[in-house]
Amino acid sequence: MIITLIVILTIVLAPRLTLWQVRNAASDRGYQTLMNAKAAILAHAANPGADAAPGRRLGQISFTPDLPITAGTTFTGLAGLTPGGKPGCATNTWVPGQALVDPDTNNPPPPHGTPLTVRCFGRFPWLSYGLEGPSTADDEGGTVPWMFISANLVVGPFCLLNLNPLMLSSAFIAPGGCGTPVPFPWLRVVDDRGNLLSSEVAIVLILPGPPVNAAQQRTTPNDHSPAAYLEGLTVAAGCPAPCVPGTYNNAAYTVANGLAWTFVNAPPSTSLGPPPAYYGQPFAFNDRLIYITASEYLEAMETHARLDALNTLNQFKKTYGFLPYSGDHPPPPAPLETSCALSSRLGLLPAGTACSGPGLPPPPVNYPTWFTLGGWGNYFIYAVAGGCVASTAPPCSPSLRLGGPATPSYSAVLFSPGRAIQKAPFAVSKGAAQAPIVGGVTGTLADFLDSNTNVNGPPFDAAGTAPTANYNDRMYGIL
Repeated sequence: MIITLIVILTIVLAPRLTLWQVRNAASDRGYQTLMNAKAAILAHAANPGADAAPGRRLGQISFTPDLPITAGTTFTGLAGLTPGGKPGCATNTWVPGQALVDPDTNNPPPPHGTPLTVRCFGRFPWLSYGLEGPSTADDEGGTVPWMFISANLVVGPFCLLNLNPLMLSSAFIAPGGCGTPVPFPWLRVVDDRGNLLSSEVAIVLILPGPPVNAAQQRTTPNDHSPAAYLEGLTVAAGCPAPCVPGTYNNAAYTVANGLAWTFVNAPPSTSLGPPPAYYGQPFAFNDRLIYITASEYLEAMETHARLDALNTLNQFKKTYGFLPYSGDHPPPPAPLETSCALSSRLGLLPAGTACSGPGLPPPPVNYPTWFTLGGWGNYFIYAVAGGCVASTAPPCSPSLRLGGPATPSYSAVLFSPGRAIQKAPFAVSKGAAQAPIVGGVTGTLADFLDSNTNVNGPPFDAAGTAPTANYNDRMYGIL
């Protein structure tokens, strides 16, 4: 009887177990594909020096998504290019075969601004990134992710001055466009009931999976728009709270100018059970999605920029035997400056040429080009010991401490000020919303550093001080 029961259960459950196992195995492979694509994008963005043609900034993406730009053609696996050879993006009126546009020239500064039509989307350009691709050019099985990028990561310094965490201190304000702190809206992602997951997304990656209906024809010369690969869903009124009823479509790129572009992250439909009752019917959905927030993205870029700032200052000290003064730190409420005529020892990083002290030549501080073009000199705060500047005789006399008297002494300290704290509880140093950059004018030290100890130091807060709701300074000593 036991053997008979096992046989019966095997016959009944085997098909369901197989479906379950296949679905989960496919999900695992799909998740790895998405993670590989994410890692490749971040590696490309963080290595502008690897480009054959110099000039790309840290965080700027030149490998834009793959779209067919000639009528009747299919995907190539290569980054999208306009006929002139520049990386480009689609628009909100794009159709397969239409040329791409360069966001820099599509949205020049006022008074010549044009509508914000740019929509950076397409298939992940797997050949450009050096990853595994599909078995066919049209990718009928949906094995290559689709890639959606905020145009803020594609434009150059002509359009966006500070491609660094200073962007997070400013919100997109319509109509936006080049010359503003955030030229384009960030992307948005909601969950399976329409609840907002993030309104400040830099990159979305979606793995489509096989077609879910007859309308998704993917073979040349049929449609190669997102609708042939991606789906949406409708959350009906009466859904369990919390929820936001509405239709959310991963394939929709016709969103009006100045409005956020929204994507939905939901479990795929499956034959193993009915869909939730609050979904509009028919429900057929198999998109798998991951995303990178703007904060996560710029944090990854900051890690690279901070290392280069530390290396540049260390190389300066090794070459000349001393360190440069900081950028000027006039008494509040005067803004900080990157020049060093005041021979300040706590402020922004000094600009390309460093003040070395009275009567001495000003040797340059050789930041990488991408560092300067990205506005990183307007972000980091730098302190230097009085015994380590050129007006004192070498050798350098370290005297800056991170913490109490028992801690080591440093020649200089580099501060990563983090995201500006603009909501209560405010940073103690400012007591109000921090504003590091307003209208191109830099704020005071209290707009960057969060404690009175760091603003009035040395000594400064201890390295590794835990972040809180109103404190996110990070300190790095230079020996």
